[in-house]
Amino acid sequence: MKTLVILGAACLAAFPAAAQTPDLQGIWETRNGAQFDVSELAEGHEIPYLPEALEREQKANRVDPLAHCAMPGVPRINYLPFPFQIIQRPGLVIILYEYLHNQRLIPTTRREHLEGIDLWMGDSVGHWEGNTLVVDVTDLGDKTWLDSARHTHSDALHVVERFTRTGADTINYEATLEDPKTYSKPWKIAMTLRRNTQPDFELREQECTEGDTGRAIQPQYRPAPKGDPLEFVRPYPVKREVTK
Repeated sequence: MKTLVILGAACLAAFPAAAQTPDLQGIWETRNGAQFDVSELAEGHEIPYLPEALEREQKANRVDPLAHCAMPGVPRINYLPFPFQIIQRPGLVIILYEYLHNQRLIPTTRREHLEGIDLWMGDSVGHWEGNTLVVDVTDLGDKTWLDSARHTHSDALHVVERFTRTGADTINYEATLEDPKTYSKPWKIAMTLRRNTQPDFELREQECTEGDTGRAIQPQYRPAPKGDPLEFVRPYPVKREVTK
């Protein structure tokens, strides 16, 4: 019997246990104002715009695409004030969003990104780095905004998301945004996703009625100088050279 025990232990040592994939499953939501002004969660509270991109933005459409029931894009979909559910399967992470029935199917086996196509929610490819789910997102097009303050991007936007479980009810979410047509350098936002712990809580149907400005995500955040509730012009400081 003693010999069998020793042999069994040797066999277990020869075949180590498979690494466990971190569990991100649950229903999550944000509790911040990034939907209204994402720069509040950016490093230094500023977005590093190229001068020509900032000028282009100030002349762009004043109406949030969400007012026309458009998909929010990435990363905005993650900080709208609606819950979303993460489901994991071998080689796949599924995110179901209550907002407008959006969904993302994220393969965690590396593959090449799609080419020659623009998608509202982009093409997401994931992989695991330790206990962090890293999602690389491209093909986002230029039709979405980052928030209702009219922070925009071009069709060159590249987003890298990082989901890290930090506790029973928390995930640290980071997104690095790179867009050489719009920003002078990559920049990052970070926030905490909190698990909804209400008993028997489920995602419900949420539908959009075009032009319904009474929805929770369309408040009159900050009135524009001319009184247009859908317009928000953010003043950016102009750096001046110091002359001696």
